[in-house]
Amino acid sequence: MKSGVTTTQFLKRASNIFNFFDRKYIVVSYDFLMSLMTIPLALWIRVGVDITDYPTSFIIKHMLVFGFLSISIFLWLKTYRAMWRYVSVHEIMTIVISVTYTVLLYIPAMLIMSQTIVIPRSVIILIWGLNISFLSAGRFVYRILQDYISYQAGKLLASDDTSARLLLVGISDQTGHFIQDINRYARRFYKIVGIIDNDHHHLGGQVHGIEVIGTVDNLKKVVTRLNTKGNHPHYLVITDPNFKGEPLRRIIEISKSLKVDVARAPKLTDFKISSSRSIEIEPISIEDLLHRPEVILDRQSMHDFVHGKRIMVTGAGGTIGSELVRQIAAFGPAHLSLLDHSEYSLYSLDLNLSEEHAPLSRSICLGDVSDYKRISDLFSIEEPEIVFHAAALKHVPIAEMNANETILTNVIGTRNVAEACRTFKVKAMVFISTDKAVNPTGVMGATKRLAESYCQALDALNEGTRFITTRFGNVLGSTGSVVPLFQRQINRGGPITLTDPNIRRYFMLVREAVELVLQAAALGYDSSKSSGQIFVLEMGESVKIKDLAYQMILLAGLTPEKDIKINYTGLRPGEKLYEELFYETEKLMPTSCPGLMLASPQIVPYTILQSKIKELEEKARARETQSSLNLLKSLVPEYKKALHKEGKKKNI
Repeated sequence: MKSGVTTTQFLKRASNIFNFFDRKYIVVSYDFLMSLMTIPLALWIRVGVDITDYPTSFIIKHMLVFGFLSISIFLWLKTYRAMWRYVSVHEIMTIVISVTYTVLLYIPAMLIMSQTIVIPRSVIILIWGLNISFLSAGRFVYRILQDYISYQAGKLLASDDTSARLLLVGISDQTGHFIQDINRYARRFYKIVGIIDNDHHHLGGQVHGIEVIGTVDNLKKVVTRLNTKGNHPHYLVITDPNFKGEPLRRIIEISKSLKVDVARAPKLTDFKISSSRSIEIEPISIEDLLHRPEVILDRQSMHDFVHGKRIMVTGAGGTIGSELVRQIAAFGPAHLSLLDHSEYSLYSLDLNLSEEHAPLSRSICLGDVSDYKRISDLFSIEEPEIVFHAAALKHVPIAEMNANETILTNVIGTRNVAEACRTFKVKAMVFISTDKAVNPTGVMGATKRLAESYCQALDALNEGTRFITTRFGNVLGSTGSVVPLFQRQINRGGPITLTDPNIRRYFMLVREAVELVLQAAALGYDSSKSSGQIFVLEMGESVKIKDLAYQMILLAGLTPEKDIKINYTGLRPGEKLYEELFYETEKLMPTSCPGLMLASPQIVPYTILQSKIKELEEKARARETQSSLNLLKSLVPEYKKALHKEGKKKNI
């Protein structure tokens, strides 16, 4: 042990020479010395003992010229910015380029200096290869030395009693980076006991010295074997970013019986090193359990659609609206108009933009979309070219109890924004709808379906403004959704309240939803084939909410029905067991984007909708609730009000 410590201390002191002097000068001196050595060595390799026939002054002159050329080129190309501690293929390629430039400049200098004494041409190739080898070798030796020092120091500091033992799951580029960073910075905190992977062909292989000791399918046997060796893992760390969905859910369930926690390694883009140089493994999030294949998006078309244009987002402070604003801001619009009825939501959004996109031109517009005079005034002032309409009342039970307000916001508000787009010659309006608009059983879904119909009818007029409609399911973690509710109930010790054990929903991450909205907008604006049609976002498989609740309880390290009870309350007013993304009568067509489909619903003539919606507005503003609902049902024939034993609350 003592000799080990002595060796490590010696190596540390040797490597810390760089800290005593200016690192840059040491590196320059090393490179200059290697360049000087290259000339005589290359000449000796080529001519052997005949090198004595060349005058010493002749060789020294060539050495100095090549050396100073090398340093000049390296300084010009900023080669010395690279840290030797992290040398990689990228730094070696920089050296290759620098040496190539140096040799190309040296050739004419050599010809001028060698008028009477001839140097063989093959020496040039030797000079090029030797110089690259010398410069690269020094850097790699330094990195290997530092890695060895970190490894030895980690071995001395780590012990089975204090280190958390990790069993890695999955092999990817992330696996290699994670192991390397553990070895460099966190051996005192973590001990990696092995890797398991889906591919049995990897068995027995190694990643940076860590062996693949089993497959995911025989996880129980692997943990049992590790237990007998005194290496029971504390964490299963997911190091393959594609390891999500059902395989991950299965591992979480198995890990409960094995008394092992499940975590994931930081993504390559967000490795976090704290002041104590410890790597932070991250808990599994509910998003990791929803496996969705990555959709290949045409980001250039999305960029071109909004870049340099004046954009307005209604409902900008909501979950969808705020994410829309963030993604649009990254594409560089000329101006952003942020419209919402909530002062606090706009304040929070503006604060976020001031921190992340300070130079962005933007306006804060406080207003209600159901107020046409306010909307018209804002359009006149802001002069938007593209409008994203995300403002809506979306909470199903609240919409059911406040039918008139829901009609005014979701239907009249959409009409007001759409008509303002027509009047002020906006290039495109993108309307964000919901799967609850399909065969609606509540006021919220019926109003969104009627708003869809209005936008479709306007788009079919082909007056210059495009009206693009997008439809998708629930956004995971949005305000009012089940995930924040379940999380709050779990934190309070339960119980979790669930309406029905068989209820299912489609879920999508807010980032994914907004990306596909932008993609649909770009596709719809450039294509005349989508006139009057609806872009339906591919939502994958629907999720059983009971299973979602179970997984959230397991992620909290608790046991469903034992630590956290689940109470069933019955379906709420306006709620369905199963959501649908399109009608049976809607003809679905693929688009150039795999995550988007086009639905072709039957279009109601604009003139009919215009007069009927005006009548609906009068009923809603007069708070004639029953008349409003009757008219809504006549305008949306698919609307079948659900009858439930629970939730007999009065409409107002």
